[in-house]
This record gives sequence, structure tokens and C-alpha cells, in this order.
Amino acid sequence: MASRDQNVIGLDIGTSLIKMVEIRSARSGLQLTGIGVRPTPPGVIDNGIIVDSETLSAALRGMLATMGTKSRRVVSSVASQSSLVVRPIEVPKSTSEELADMMQWEVERYIPFAASEVIMDFKPLVDPEQLPPDAQNMEVLLAVAQEDMINAYVESLESAGLDPIALDIEPLAAARSLIDINADQGAYDETIALLNVGCTTSEISVVRRGQLALTRPMPWAGDSLTRAIGETLGHGREDAERMKREQARILLNGEPEAPAAPAPPPSEAAAAEPTPEAAAEPGAPPGAPSGETPTGPVFDLSAELGDIPARRAPRQEAPTEPSAPQPPPAQEAPATPWQPSQAGPPVPTGDDLGRQIHQAMAPALAEMANEVRRSIDYYNQRSSGNPVSRIILSGGTALLPNLDRYLEQELALPVHLAEPMRRIRNVNAQISSTYIEEVGCILSIAAGLAIRDMIG
Repeated sequence: MASRDQNVIGLDIGTSLIKMVEIRSARSGLQLTGIGVRPTPPGVIDNGIIVDSETLSAALRGMLATMGTKSRRVVSSVASQSSLVVRPIEVPKSTSEELADMMQWEVERYIPFAASEVIMDFKPLVDPEQLPPDAQNMEVLLAVAQEDMINAYVESLESAGLDPIALDIEPLAAARSLIDINADQGAYDETIALLNVGCTTSEISVVRRGQLALTRPMPWAGDSLTRAIGETLGHGREDAERMKREQARILLNGEPEAPAAPAPPPSEAAAAEPTPEAAAEPGAPPGAPSGETPTGPVFDLSAELGDIPARRAPRQEAPTEPSAPQPPPAQEAPATPWQPSQAGPPVPTGDDLGRQIHQAMAPALAEMANEVRRSIDYYNQRSSGNPVSRIILSGGTALLPNLDRYLEQELALPVHLAEPMRRIRNVNAQISSTYIEEVGCILSIAAGLAIRDMIG
């Protein structure tokens, strides 16, 4: 647990947006002291991997200066479909010592890259001593990342003058701010699906009694809607993105085809990519000097996964036992972003625009609902009497009007927008409650990172 009255920054570096949340663990409870949101510089992140460390570090330094935050202690997250694997696996029931030896072999069965230079961590989802005496198997949460990716994150943070105290994984961070923080209100007694819908990537995770039971990337994101609008209505990416942010609205069954709601003013969060704003404690000192590059990678999954030291998997052949069942494989999005070669017709206006945009988005929305349904059905079929009871929706695309109600209709499950800041008291007069409500949905991961050592 973190000591009292210490500020920690949670840093979520996405393909589209960089999010910072500064939180203090005080005797009176968790306190929000700063928020920063800004666009990620183009070309800095590729599939979760940092490809331009210098530009990223400069952007982070600028955010720190704008926020005026005093702290340099940071917890960040890693997310990459090509360089990171996070999944629950089933292994024979084992003691801690037996499990450590077994995982050296098991890891190669679940990673799509060479096991010679990776960082690995794992944790039983249920204490082996609490399993029934006749249990033959047990579930373990496995996390494996390529060492080069971890080093790139650490170097970028330190070059920005930050002190990285841990790297976490996104599903656990989101669960911390949306479920763990509400454990006293019965959240631990439920099985909840967390659906994070970003600009270029999405992920669904199932949390059962406070433990991550399933996590899966989805081949659907906000860019799917932008692409659908542009291709259907014949517009370039820039116009299609603007139409999505300013005019898109899902028309529900039985709802009259009303004109789309007007776009929010520039100072407010937009549906898919909120307008960057930052607010924090005034009068902070300038950025701290860069620290030395670490001699070894930092890969500390979370408080839930304990203080298991990172392990480098050996070059050994894995046993030939069949692998655990998996959800249907996700199809990768095209590597080259869609962009028509010619300018499209003038952007339509008037009451008919909302209906046109909805019709353009409808097939992509149906695809999203089907992907979520398949993942939930897969989990429910494997679980023993603990079906998913509700969905919490987060990410920039979650702000698309009526997306929560649409999923509720399609999936026949309650769907709630994420409120990660609901139980964190705002002590910064420069951050309005209105702004927190507007951007809160995109801060689930950043908030969960900041409170990593403050709860539980």
C-alpha cells in the first residue's frame, strides 16, 4: 500500500489520446488533484508499441507543465496485441513452487513471439488451498510482454522526467477503478463485463468476484464507425471523423428519427475524441531531470498479482498437451488506414444527416454487438453458475450518444457508462465537476493506474 499523502500519476498512452490522472491517497480518502488529456502525436504509437520515444517524451513533458502537477511518480500501462499476451489459462492443480516451474514450460504455448527475450508474470486466480480437494486443474492469470517493448516505455517515461514505479496491464487497471473501488457496494459479488471501446482498439474483459476471468481484444473500434460513415456517404476521413464526433447518434428501436444533437463546444468532450484539456494544481515546479535508463525492465502487473519478480522464459520446447479453449480469434484491422483518394461530396446538413449517419453506422454497430455477444456467451458457457450480470462501457467511443442503450437492447443486459471518478473527491478548484463528467468515461484506465497501491 502506498504511504498516505502521496500523489501518483496514472498514465494511459493511447493511439489517439494521452490521459493523465493525478490522485492523492489522504487520510480522508482518495483525492483527485489533476487531469490531463491531449492528442497522441501522430506516429508515436503503433499497435501499442512506442516507435518515437523522443516525441512522446516531449509530449509528456508538455502535459506535466500544463497540468502543473508536483508529482513525478507514475504508474503506466502497456497494451499491444503483437507484443503483449494477457489471458487466464488452465493448468494442473499445483503448489506455488510447482506452478513456478510449470509456467517456464507453459508460457511458450500462449505467445506468438519468441520466448527468449520476454518478461513473464502470473498469479493463480484462486488460492490453490481454497480449491475443492478433488479439483484436478486451476486457473492462472498469465501476462507475457516482449522485453524491448517494456524497456521502450520505461525509457520514454524517464526521459520525460517521470519516475515509473510500476507498469500495469489495462484490464486490471480498469477493474480497479470500476469494480475494486466499489467493493463495499457489492461489486465483488457480481460477474461484470468491462467493455473498453477506443479509437483504434477495443477490449472486453470479464471480472468474476474481483478476479479477471477473461480478456480478449476485439476487431472493432471507433475507427470502424469513421470508416463506415466515409465509405457509405462518400467522404474523406477528416470529414467522416468530424461527422461522427459532431452529428452521430444511434437511433434506437421505436425512437423517432430526430435530428442529431448539436456538437458540444470546443471546451467540452466530444463523442469519440474529447477536445484536449488539462487542469491540475497550480505552481508546480518544472519537469524533473531525466533518470538513468534502467538496467532491467520494469513489469509489475498489479497489486492483485502480488510482488512476483519478473521472469525471463527459457528457450525450451513446451509440452504437447492441448491448449486451453479460446474465444474465436479476432481479425486484425487493416494496417493502412482507410482514406479515399478523392474528395467526397459536400458534407450534408439538416435534419436528414442524423438518419444518414445512423444508417451508415448500423452494420458496424451490429458487428460490435455480435463480437461482444460471442465473448460473453463464450465466458458464460465455461463458467459454473456465474454468468455476466451487467456491462460497464468505457473509452472515447463510449460517449457516442445512445451506444449504451443500443448495446442494452441488443444484448439484453444492463449497460452502464463508466464512472471511475465517482468515489474520488475532487480537491482541485480548477477542475469542474462538469468536465469530470464529460471526460470520466475515458479515464478508467488512468484512474485505475493511479490508485494501484492505494486500495485493496
